[in-house]
Amino acid sequence: MTEPLDIFGSVMKIKIRLHKLMRLTALLLMPLLSVFDYFAAGMLSTVLALDLWCSLLILILYPLPHEDIQPSLAACAVWVVMVLALKLLVVPPWLLVVAGAMLLFCFMIHRSVCHFGEVPQLFMASTVWNGALDYLCLIHSSALLFCGVCLCALQSSIAGGWCLLAVFATFFVLQFYRIRTRSTVFLGKKKEKLIKQAQKGAGSNAPVDYVDSDSRSAVLFNDVLRIMETKKPYLQDDFALEDLSRMTRTNRLYLSKAINFHAGRNFNQLLNYYRVRYAVELLKKDEKLRMSEVAEMSGFHSTVSFNMAFKLNEHTTPSEYLRSLKKLT
Repeated sequence: MTEPLDIFGSVMKIKIRLHKLMRLTALLLMPLLSVFDYFAAGMLSTVLALDLWCSLLILILYPLPHEDIQPSLAACAVWVVMVLALKLLVVPPWLLVVAGAMLLFCFMIHRSVCHFGEVPQLFMASTVWNGALDYLCLIHSSALLFCGVCLCALQSSIAGGWCLLAVFATFFVLQFYRIRTRSTVFLGKKKEKLIKQAQKGAGSNAPVDYVDSDSRSAVLFNDVLRIMETKKPYLQDDFALEDLSRMTRTNRLYLSKAINFHAGRNFNQLLNYYRVRYAVELLKKDEKLRMSEVAEMSGFHSTVSFNMAFKLNEHTTPSEYLRSLKKLT
């Protein structure tokens, strides 16, 4: 019998291959259409620009980092079939652009419905960066549609066709860069870094709670919380992500992604969250405990790491928190 870990590992490898397939399709569609057009209508600048626009649409359909690849892959397959069919029918360029625009419009509707399907996730700090990617992806899609309009308007101009071809080539390179680096292109590296840092800071202070969703990642995340609350594995100072992946019978990469998305924390931050909660309960029960004892009993390697995690989660040091407890008694 195949182990669940092997199954999830195989799934991840398949997903990586599918991502490469979409990128390869975008690269090969342009020369494939150009060869077809060479024999059908000759090498015209506007025809080449149209072929490049068709390839660009595949990159716009490419899934964002927080999306599943299946819808994008299906839309890509539909578009390739549509392009080849319309080329064989020798339709005017504007009709091909309209067909691509309609497909992109339907895909954007599907993407919006999926993203708004899990409403609670929209209010989590971990979705800030995802929201930025969604918004900028809409701008990229609008830019592609604008390019399509320009293509229809300048299809009778040879000079305009060559200018569009140069613009589309630059646009294609930018889209490929956006996909490979998972960036927005427009914001710049410094602003993107600031958004990610702010997201991590906000997520580390937010409470961790169960997710009201039937998605696979949500079910997995809820299992993680149940394990943390019932078995308390975080009390082991050597507890690692690999140990949790075995307990949940899933792949460590997928597990890490689920924790990051639903908790707004990475695995180590989630461990420290539960360790600090446990330390708070210890201090409430026995105010005479030394901080080194509390740190060891809570699963921390050292008092230094305990103090840092406590300050991050409780906005105060352990000593200050203990003094506030004594004032109340």
